[in-house]
Amino acid sequence: MLLRHIGGVSWGADAPKSKTLGRQEAARVGELIRLERQRRRVTQVELARQIGISQSDLSRIEKGEYRVPLDVLFRILRVFEMSFSEFFGDLRQGPLTKEERALLESFRKLSPEAKGEVLEFVAFKLAREGQ
Repeated sequence: MLLRHIGGVSWGADAPKSKTLGRQEAARVGELIRLERQRRRVTQVELARQIGISQSDLSRIEKGEYRVPLDVLFRILRVFEMSFSEFFGDLRQGPLTKEERALLESFRKLSPEAKGEVLEFVAFKLAREGQ
């Protein structure tokens, strides 16, 4: 079984519910991991090897059967080269796409004046499209 007790909190399929994520939250985190892994065309075997867990444990995490321990989540994010906030983003929309991340990284490199120009252009385009 995957890590069962971390920092005073039990994890895994038979952990007490009061100290774990709810089933829906665990399933959503697992789904986000699966979607990002598939988007990157990485197999479960490859990712599991890179983060130091078994493929079967990763499969159960992705299905929401196991709650992902924070240390495992941080290892996954390190492999994906994503921050916690990038990964979770707006949970209704899922993680950022490759194009969205590239746009954000480019935007952050701009001067304050150039950022203002980009924002004005985006506002113009949205108004033109009726949004």
